[in-house]
Amino acid sequence: MGVLRLRVVVLGLMGVVLAIAAGDIFDQVRWELLIAPAAVALVALALLERNAVARVVGGLVALVGGVAGAALLDGGDGSDVRVAFSSGPQRLLSTDWPSPIRPDLLATTAMGVGALVWVAAELARLRRLHLVPLMPMGVAHVLVIALSAPNGVGLHWLVPIGLLAAVFALFRPELGLGERWTLLAGERRLVPLTAIAVGLAAAIALPLAFADRADPRRNDQPESALTLLDPIEATLALQNIDPPVDLHEIRIDGTDAAPARWRTAALVAYDGRRWAPALTLRPIGRRLAPDADDAISGTLSFLDDDLQLIPLPGGAITVDTAIETDPDRTIVRLADRPTAGQEVRFSARVEPRPSAVAPGSIGTRELDETVSGLTEFAEAIIADEADGAPPADVLGRLQLIESAMRNDFLLDPVASGGGLQRTLIVRFIRDTRRGNSEQFATSFVLLARSLGVDARVATGFEVSPDRVERDDNGASIVLSSSDAAVWPEVSVDGEWLAFDPVPDEEVSEATEEPPEEQVQTPAAPQPPIAPPPESTDDPVVTEADDIATDDDALPTVVRVGLQAAAVVGALLVPLLLLVALILGVKWRRRRRRLSGPPDTRIRGAWTVATNQLVDAGMSIGPAATNNEIADGGVEFAPTADRELHRLAVLASAATFGRPARPDLLAEDANACLGQVEHSLAAERTRWQRIRWRLSLRSLRSSTRSPV
Repeated sequence: MGVLRLRVVVLGLMGVVLAIAAGDIFDQVRWELLIAPAAVALVALALLERNAVARVVGGLVALVGGVAGAALLDGGDGSDVRVAFSSGPQRLLSTDWPSPIRPDLLATTAMGVGALVWVAAELARLRRLHLVPLMPMGVAHVLVIALSAPNGVGLHWLVPIGLLAAVFALFRPELGLGERWTLLAGERRLVPLTAIAVGLAAAIALPLAFADRADPRRNDQPESALTLLDPIEATLALQNIDPPVDLHEIRIDGTDAAPARWRTAALVAYDGRRWAPALTLRPIGRRLAPDADDAISGTLSFLDDDLQLIPLPGGAITVDTAIETDPDRTIVRLADRPTAGQEVRFSARVEPRPSAVAPGSIGTRELDETVSGLTEFAEAIIADEADGAPPADVLGRLQLIESAMRNDFLLDPVASGGGLQRTLIVRFIRDTRRGNSEQFATSFVLLARSLGVDARVATGFEVSPDRVERDDNGASIVLSSSDAAVWPEVSVDGEWLAFDPVPDEEVSEATEEPPEEQVQTPAAPQPPIAPPPESTDDPVVTEADDIATDDDALPTVVRVGLQAAAVVGALLVPLLLLVALILGVKWRRRRRRLSGPPDTRIRGAWTVATNQLVDAGMSIGPAATNNEIADGGVEFAPTADRELHRLAVLASAATFGRPARPDLLAEDANACLGQVEHSLAAERTRWQRIRWRLSLRSLRSSTRSPV
């Protein structure tokens, strides 16, 4: 019992280390996770000499109590404990890394670690497979690594876990604690071999410890999806507030520069009519990206409780509150509606400057139908604006388009046909060159995309440098509704470079030429259009073409086939596991019988033979002699009559006598066993051989051989 207690203590310490390591799931150590594994280990230690029922009841009580403690310490209640044992794993997997610090997710993590420590403590009672209890701890470590994947495999956790596993392996349950310690103390090679093992484990783990590992978790459907208001429409609504209202106050730490633009959303999908915010937001913890050298930090105050989007100067790094975001981090949104005066700490990158952009670092994008036909307009604008030959680099060409739109186009917030439909955008670029700021941003993005450049439209706030107030502690900015703006951005080395194609002054008082008659605007009534004449050249739709009508969808036959294969696979996996378990148990029993001294191998060969006969359907009486068993076994192995009786005689001689040259007799017994098994297999069909191999008769106490 002393060795067993020590093994449980070591497993409990491994559980505590894994609970601390599980804090990487939330990007910070959470001490409440230690309660469940510690409670389970202590109860297992206290009930070590009790029966199985007492141990199971005590383990369940300790696990539930530890999970409840983890939830209650973080402000949760009984519902969070219930969730931990039901839908908690699904909730944990439906969040991005790092997972948000919520009572239900902390309780779920504590439940997983505590349950595996409980299983390991029960397996520690096994005498033969004394290393089996390390398997649940290995599973727990793999799960912690998977759920905190962007952190990589931390060597600072591998070292204590590896040392504890080595200590656990040193204490087998066969000997007492004093005897085992005396044996280990006399082993001179123990210390150098342990040092070599630890060094080898660290060397193997080094290639795995990458800081930028991808998250291996499945992209399951979130529990809820958020429907966002069109960011461009929201920007227009803010601009139209009269009088303007203050929305945010931003305090920037230290001497960091105060950016002019603070982005709240970015739009990539343009369908020819509008920019669609097709985003799915998920809960996430405080960290959204790795730390960067060009980052700034500060405090954002909400002066209005109607806004939930967080304005940031660039890519978000950390936000110290409960938030939701999309996989590309284009939108960062508070999980709950803010209160007036609420403050949020943040750190974020700053948008790059054009002077810092290296040639060839502009992101590329394939041309699609929304920009087809606009390349000639972009090339014409570049040729007109260039003084001589146009520049060859992409950034220089984009800057020429930006300059041409600022100098040659007119900004008119109430221009006729000011929508974002592709027809109106083409008219704006080709004919009128007069529109609102949203048309300027959309036109620049579409012209850039027509040149193969990855570009998008951003919304947020834009403030002038004279609005920034500085003191000894940093800078402060107040974002007003009148600062709401829309601007284009271009991808540069994973960051987004902002452009400003909008003229500085409006010309709304100028006289505008009437629109051309053929141009159709959404507000203008349209005459009826006659349907096109029927054509005799319409393609004939065949049955093969009708299998799938959606280019992005799989054909029905393939989809049904995949579903059927998935169902069959789900049914076959448990069956294959059961087959592997039966064959493994029989193989291990056979290997144990046929190993050891020669007389033991002779008796083991006879035992294996009788087990094979029992699996073939033979019934052996408890008092049957070896000769009687051989006589009855001839019916099942008719071609091995002589070998079966020879094996019975050898087993009797090894049991009741001391035969000469037992090593030769052991080889003879092994040969006889092989002939008996060959005869048993030859007398059966393929299906009968499968049933014979998988029979459980020799494993059940009521039917197994008495030999």
